[in-house]
Amino acid sequence: MLEWQPGSLYDNIDKFATSLGYENAGIAITLGMIPWESTDDRDTFIETITGDTPKGGNFTNYNSQY
Repeated sequence: MLEWQPGSLYDNIDKFATSLGYENAGIAITLGMIPWESTDDRDTFIETITGDTPKGGNFTNYNSQY
């Protein structure tokens, strides 16, 4: 079973792809692969480049079926 973990590769790619738009998948995947010090650092970076709060899933909607 794939389980969501904050700061995981899956979480990072989801946050970048959803925040930047799926048409920017290449850069979203690249940024998602960076080993961010924390999810706060990642989210601050997303806010800086988009001017908006990070979008994407969270524990509740990733694991709601379990």
